[in-house]
Amino acid sequence: MKNLKLGISALALTVASTVFAQTTNNPWMIGVGAHAENHLAQRGNFSNTFSANNLTKTMFNMNNFSITPPLSKLTVARNIGKGLVIDWQTTVGNVDNKRFNMGKEFFLQTGLGFQAKAAGLLWAEESWFDPYLRVGANYLRHDHTSLSFPRVDANGEWVSNGEGGNENGKANFFTVATGAGANFWLTKNFGLGIQGDYVSTPGNKSTVANFWQASASLNFRFGNRDRDKDGILDKDDLCPDTPGLPEFQGCPDTDGDGVPDKDDQCPDVAGPVENNGCPWPDTDGDGVIDKDDACPTVAGPAENNGCPWPDTDGDGILDKDDACPTVPGLPEYNGCPKPKTQTAIEVESKLGSVYFDFNKATIKPESTPALDAAADIIKKDGGNYLLEGRTDAKGSEAYNLKLSRERAAAVVAALDARGVDANALKSVGVGESKATVSEKASDAERQVDRKVVVKAIESADEWNAIKKRDYEDAPVKKAPAKKKVVKKRK
Repeated sequence: MKNLKLGISALALTVASTVFAQTTNNPWMIGVGAHAENHLAQRGNFSNTFSANNLTKTMFNMNNFSITPPLSKLTVARNIGKGLVIDWQTTVGNVDNKRFNMGKEFFLQTGLGFQAKAAGLLWAEESWFDPYLRVGANYLRHDHTSLSFPRVDANGEWVSNGEGGNENGKANFFTVATGAGANFWLTKNFGLGIQGDYVSTPGNKSTVANFWQASASLNFRFGNRDRDKDGILDKDDLCPDTPGLPEFQGCPDTDGDGVPDKDDQCPDVAGPVENNGCPWPDTDGDGVIDKDDACPTVAGPAENNGCPWPDTDGDGILDKDDACPTVPGLPEYNGCPKPKTQTAIEVESKLGSVYFDFNKATIKPESTPALDAAADIIKKDGGNYLLEGRTDAKGSEAYNLKLSRERAAAVVAALDARGVDANALKSVGVGESKATVSEKASDAERQVDRKVVVKAIESADEWNAIKKRDYEDAPVKKAPAKKKVVKKRK
């Protein structure tokens, strides 16, 4: 359990890094930190090195690491594209090769590396979490000349050097480092990094100088300026000396119309993008801009596309409100002409003040105003009208019929004399056939049945079928006398 805990601790250190994710906005980075080496995990061949037993008991055992104090590692890195970084890493200090218990010797490794980062290649470049893979070529100074070979290492294995197995160790090496790391970005310019590498000496015939290296660093990135302090780096700012907005790549939009000043022909007055930032004109001042106005020089409502409403029949009622737009009419009838039925009602009301001599068809002089008014209405409104004379139920049916016909014809003649079109009026008499009050009623009560009813005839065929006077060429037939009922005395 102790070794497992130590192994987990060693794993955290083994994936140490020196470089926090550089970005295209901050391409430069400097990292400072510490490093540690583990020579014991190297056991000659690849299968032994990566065996489960070796990983748990040797690689992740903290006792096998030679740890240098802080500020023993320096990194300078430069972003060369999204997800791609070149770095120069240097580690220095007194390091013990515990594989041979050689004691601490001066250690210096420095060289160039290349990183491929997930942030930028697989997801957002500015992500706080930024793992990467790294490969590097280095110069290593670590003196192994005091070692004689062959010999048994700390793992109990025989180690030889050179073809004969008895060459002395070297002090200078060419190494290749391959590894992985992860960066954790805490602020825009500060982060923590961990990285782990396997360092091999491909030019050697032995593995005495091969080792695992782990490191951890504090990282600081920088590189770009923001002269106008608008939060947009100069390299991405199209207007680097004028504070602006991110959506316009650092350029301002003074009038707030969504068109940056550099593209706005009216930068101080808001206007649409399609008109280059200038407001649309409204030549006729009707509130409908010219581009949407079908009549840009004549004021009109928006609901008619900026054009005035037409009045086709010239009756003062706009077509949109006119139920009869092609025929002049009156407002009270929604732009349509006055209905002839209404004219008939008005004429009939006037004729109610026309009076006749007793039992005659002679019109009394006091009826003149009523006839004049009725004639004026007909001449103004036009139309064809049938005047129907009616009587009350008192008297003989034949007499009442004859009287109603003559009185209706007298009214037509009086209206004709007042200038009404002679072909516009016809008369008919119905006598007492439409009386509503009994003949036994009082004279005042029977008065409601003594009248001339006016009916508008709008069908030409119906009008032509009616004679000027209904008794023309149609003599009145004498009605049979009513039988007198004699009551028998009891």
